[in-house]
Amino acid sequence: MSRNSSKDNEFGIAATTEAVDYLRAIASAMTSLFTVDESEAVGRISQFWQTEAFLTDHALVALFHKSEEAWAKHIYYGGQPWWLDGPPPDPAPYPSRGGR
Repeated sequence: MSRNSSKDNEFGIAATTEAVDYLRAIASAMTSLFTVDESEAVGRISQFWQTEAFLTDHALVALFHKSEEAWAKHIYYGGQPWWLDGPPPDPAPYPSRGGR
């Protein structure tokens, strides 16, 4: 696994190459599911995980335990229970202050 401790990716998050690829897949899922462009999807992901680093095995397990679509919905809806029956919740405000 390629370890890259710098934040030299579009998300500004220290992450392995594999984690950055997964974050890109989450952004792609978000643009497919919702009316957001790539810039907003990247911004929402960056905002959500602004204090995280995906460099350790534990952090990678935490990232990879959900599908790209599940993360896209979780981030877009701000962690609200989008999986329940009924109308979807309102999207999380963007941009907002603070992380999750």
